[in-house]
Parts: sequence; structure tokens; C-alpha cells
Amino acid sequence: ILLVSIPRDYYVQLHGTTGTKDKLTHAGIYGINMSKTTIEDLLGISINYTLKVSFDTVIKIVDKVDGIDIDSDTKFTAWTNRSCKFTVGVQHVGSDCALAFARERYAYTAGDRHRGENQQQVITKLIDKITSPHYITRWMDIMKAAEGSFETSLSYDEITDFARFQLSELKSWKVESISLDGTGASMP
Repeated sequence: ILLVSIPRDYYVQLHGTTGTKDKLTHAGIYGINMSKTTIEDLLGISINYTLKVSFDTVIKIVDKVDGIDIDSDTKFTAWTNRSCKFTVGVQHVGSDCALAFARERYAYTAGDRHRGENQQQVITKLIDKITSPHYITRWMDIMKAAEGSFETSLSYDEITDFARFQLSELKSWKVESISLDGTGASMP
């Protein structure tokens, strides 16, 4: 699985448009397919599958897998949830603090870029847990818990096939994370 963090304010040509460029985040206004095709255009790649998760999805899945272990490189109190206090190092967090960790940008000099790294870490930890033997056997319960809070291009049969494959192989998935870089500027 390749996780690519693209700053939300990346200035791009929205797919199928000409002339004025816009922020990548605005592609989402037109739906997941516009975001997908705009990113395909930007990076010159084909995206096989999409999974759009909301804040609610993170909360529901983290709750269903009994929390995750995150590794913070900074001590901070989360801006979005003041009850979530993080120390440097590995710590077990429940859903509210996992979400706060994924949303944090004010505690870091790199701001939104560091937030992207935290989001990738939360997603990776969830993938690791969901694909473990203990939880992969409960994948239907996890899907049911998250029902209505995510959108995917994967069919039910494809998800079932992934779960069966994982059960038969019992190997951990390789997750690679990268981030796009750029230069900050103010544009009209």
C-alpha cells in the first residue's frame, strides 16, 4: 500500500478544466472521482482503488480495534481535543486521541506537512491492526461499525477476497509512505 501525502493547498489544475488553477482540497467539493482524476493528472499515475474516510471512520475503527499505538516525536496537547496530551515516544491511544493526533498541525513547525505524516502513521497502525490474525477474522464487524462513514471503489466481493487472502497468508502488509513537497506561496 502506498500512502502519498499531498498538502491540501497544493495548487493544481483540476481534472477536465483549463485556465485558472485551484487548491487540491477544492477538488473534493466535486466528489472523490474529481480528487482521484486530478491526482492522477498531477502525478501521471493510475489509481486503482480509492477509500475516502471521514473523522467518524477513524473514531469507529479505532474503537473497534481497541485503540492503536502511535509514536509521537513531540510533546504536546492537541489543539482539537485539549484532553489529549502526547509525550515523546510510543503510547496507546483511543479513538478521540488518535483523531486528535491525526489532525494536529499547530504543535509542529512543519504544520500541515507534519499532520500528513501523523495521518499516515494512524492509517498504517490501523492497517497493521486490521490485518492481524486477531482482527482480520472480525473484518465484517469492523466494516459494519464503519458503515456509512467511508466511501470506497472496492466492491464487497473485493473486500471479502482481500480478507480471505489475508487469512490464508497471515503476512503483514507492506505500507510505504511518501510526501510531496513544494514551495509555499500566496496565490489569488
